[in-house]
Amino acid sequence: MQKSIADYCDTLSGETVYWCMGDIGVLDLVLNWLHSCEIVGMPVLFVALDTDIYNEIKDIYPTVLVLKENHHVFVYKFIIGRQIMLAGKNWFYTDVDCVAAKHYAADVERLLNDNDMICQSVKQYGWLGEPSDMHGEYNCGTGLFGMRCTDINISICDTVYLYDNGYRQDGTCQKFINTTIKHRHDVCIALLPPTTYPTGHNFTPTADWSIFHITGKYAYKDWDNTKDYIGDVAKINSLKQLGLWYS
Repeated sequence: MQKSIADYCDTLSGETVYWCMGDIGVLDLVLNWLHSCEIVGMPVLFVALDTDIYNEIKDIYPTVLVLKENHHVFVYKFIIGRQIMLAGKNWFYTDVDCVAAKHYAADVERLLNDNDMICQSVKQYGWLGEPSDMHGEYNCGTGLFGMRCTDINISICDTVYLYDNGYRQDGTCQKFINTTIKHRHDVCIALLPPTTYPTGHNFTPTADWSIFHITGKYAYKDWDNTKDYIGDVAKINSLKQLGLWYS
């Protein structure tokens, strides 16, 4: 059992840490995500943000405890990512409302070889602004999010940088990367292919996909985003209806 991020990194022969995080409130989604990764042979580190979920997961999957303190949960993508890079590794993070159908490391490694960061492709504009020219019609989604180990990325993940450059005003990592990080001239961000790494807005069950991020209509009553937003309960029910519930 690893006691820290650095300890876990020391056990890896590869260059990239694949990880996710959560607290006890998302236990069911965590277990389903990690089980789907186990089925396809993807090693994933779970970072527990409270002791309750740590005790539930630690004997099943590789787990490290990083207690959530005074930062919003999304800030921990940067905090933990920085710890991984300080240990000399790249990283690729996934939200836990995801499910894996294929081993996806080759795609991640290829993109990290040629770019500084990886994001999911999302078609959201009103609160994220316009896409950059290099990304066509897509903005940067941080439900799937990775960084190559570089000094620049280590500095970007420092909370001093985040808060000094408008993170509190933006409020989320996804908005911050679109308003600030993607406009830096010293960072190149690659987007994952939208059909292979779909959100709920462009998911096709019969398509050849690797990770499905269960967002969009799948979080709403009757799969209708004009009806009530239900959230995780609806996402779990959607996964069950789609035959993607493994826990």
